[in-house]
Amino acid sequence: MNFNGILNVYKPKGFTSRDILNIVRKIYKTKKVGHAGTLDPNATGVLPIAIGSATKLVDYIQTMGKSYIGEMALGINTDTLDIWGKSIESKEISLDKNKFFEVIKKYDNKKIMQLPPMYSALKKDGKRLYEYARAGIEVEREEREVEIYSLIILNFYDNKIRFEVSCSKGTYIRTLFNDIASDTNNLSYMSSLCRNKYGMFKIEDSYSLERLKTFNEDELQKTLTKIEDIFQYERIDFDKKYFKHISNGLRKTFDIDREGVFKIYCNNIFIGIGELISAEDKKLLKMKNIFYKSNE
Repeated sequence: MNFNGILNVYKPKGFTSRDILNIVRKIYKTKKVGHAGTLDPNATGVLPIAIGSATKLVDYIQTMGKSYIGEMALGINTDTLDIWGKSIESKEISLDKNKFFEVIKKYDNKKIMQLPPMYSALKKDGKRLYEYARAGIEVEREEREVEIYSLIILNFYDNKIRFEVSCSKGTYIRTLFNDIASDTNNLSYMSSLCRNKYGMFKIEDSYSLERLKTFNEDELQKTLTKIEDIFQYERIDFDKKYFKHISNGLRKTFDIDREGVFKIYCNNIFIGIGELISAEDKKLLKMKNIFYKSNE
């Protein structure tokens, strides 16, 4: 059976995102897989896996917003900014709850500049930053803009604060926590992280690896979100006589009063994503991505 779609898998602790990819590859008996949005080995939660022709969607999925439940521990700073790093500094805790509520207003529903941590997979001169960090070398990094859609304090307990963060691609939660701690005259590290939502994919709908291993082919097929369901564009249906023309990616003008990007169907079959642009008194259809394959 040929599998094509997006799997919402739950990543447990102790696995890299690449580990999960390899396990899914064996379960679905396919080589064509890719994941969107790496999770650190000790983080848990939603990891969308693209299978088959859906691998074309990885870049699109990565533009979707994400949501995390994260925990900040006060009093200690580590070299990795999380619980799995080496302690490098400690300080008496200043737990003024009102101060924390005031400080998060600086980040909530804001575009902010972040300095990527040294222990990250970003590249500098062809090497990952964590490779420099492990060699004891700190290199210059450029700040980059990210967006925090919402930042909520869920609760305080002991020396820890639990947050829910919704954010854009490229946001480092441990850096966010470190900045919040600094703004409240504290040191901190991220003590836990779980991604509870990634675009349309929610943790309550995710599949565990153990469960997937028990499924037959028909059950595995049902775990996949169809490619066309990922896109939020409106749908346009064209007459079946244009099927071959459109599915081959050939441009064609239509007498239609619509413009923009759409999900394109012919004969009730999803072909891909196309854009209608003005061409004199008609609209020219340009296919941006074709997912239909006649041999599948």
